[in-house]
Amino acid sequence: MLVLGAAIAVAGGSGAGPGAGPGGSGGIADGPFLKPPMGADRVPAGRTVSEIPDDCGVSEATAARLAPGADPDPEKGGVFREGGPGRCQWYSLDDGKAKCDWCTGDFKNERVLDVEINLARGERQAPITEAMQWVGTGGPGLTQVLGPAKIVEGLGEEAVAHYSAATDMEGASVAFRVGNAVVSVRYRGWDAVRGEQRTISEKVATEGAFAAAAEAAKSLGTSARPVVSEVRRPVAPPLRKVPKPCDTVPAATVDKVARDGDKRRGRPVLLATIPAAGISYDGCAWNAGSSPYAETGASRTLTVSIGIAEERVPGAGASTAARQFEGLYRNQRIGRSPTVDTFTGFQPLAGPGDGAFAVTMGGRGTWEGEVGLVVFRKGNVLVEVAYKGRDGATQLRGNGLIDGAYTVAVAVERSLES
Repeated sequence: MLVLGAAIAVAGGSGAGPGAGPGGSGGIADGPFLKPPMGADRVPAGRTVSEIPDDCGVSEATAARLAPGADPDPEKGGVFREGGPGRCQWYSLDDGKAKCDWCTGDFKNERVLDVEINLARGERQAPITEAMQWVGTGGPGLTQVLGPAKIVEGLGEEAVAHYSAATDMEGASVAFRVGNAVVSVRYRGWDAVRGEQRTISEKVATEGAFAAAAEAAKSLGTSARPVVSEVRRPVAPPLRKVPKPCDTVPAATVDKVARDGDKRRGRPVLLATIPAAGISYDGCAWNAGSSPYAETGASRTLTVSIGIAEERVPGAGASTAARQFEGLYRNQRIGRSPTVDTFTGFQPLAGPGDGAFAVTMGGRGTWEGEVGLVVFRKGNVLVEVAYKGRDGATQLRGNGLIDGAYTVAVAVERSLES
């Protein structure tokens, strides 16, 4: 089930406290906690593209082959450089023999090649994270397409392709990313066959789009040999068993952070800040408090959120989870967020999982203190542990919150079966 939001459950109101919890064991707790091991920064900074190549990187020879007779200077067809997106178009009607633009009448064929290059600037998040979103959700320069996406390998850092024979979306579309640059290529057209206009085949359309895309990629400084793949490499199998969030933390661990806390549905803080197709989220919150009033007594709130990436094709789950984790990681590393929340103290961790980091989120209001967060990925699963608390009017802050979150994160990882 998809759970979106950016707030964790508010502590208080559980009535759990010294002598008041189930069995009279006494609520709240503060450890002992584990100390998170600091790790190396293993997520590369990535390439930054600052200039869009002339003619969107497509050579005259390739343009002439794909759109015979088109003007060799695509700027006449609309190329915008210097401060705006690069948009290039080559148009051919009747093998270039037509004497007008966008004519109507009896012709034997039409070919159109559109190439658009957009550079993510990253005003509210890391430029590469923003570019990854454009590829994944359809941002500037990406045409809304029909038909299922196909995995493309050998083209930039990630790429997808579509083909449709529908009149308004006919042809092949390819979108790929090189660092913060996102390139969208569309090749379409028709041939007259016995008096009818028939959309060019998927093979012809895809090969044409790949030819232009490969040259655009090379103009951005990367080699390109695009091919369609049935798997997402490297292929990593999904985790065999992922328990519900409320079942991931043993009672002994809960006793260290939110003893006698009541359980309820929780929401992720960071995991849902970046939209991601193919990932479903769920969460569980433990709230322990010694007073029904927010201004008095003590409280501790633990929230565990889990995102599971779908295994649509072999290797897709781990790949989707990894790109989502890296997007969050890059944002936090430079201290940016697409939300209004403030995050500080980013630190890569040596574990748990295949990659992890810790960060502190600032309070949102007078009675909202800091939240210690540990986020990690294991295979196709993303995990976020959030911990906060107060003692009377004093909100807990600093490393103690991170220590508590990390202690729980280690226990959550143990519950995940590879």
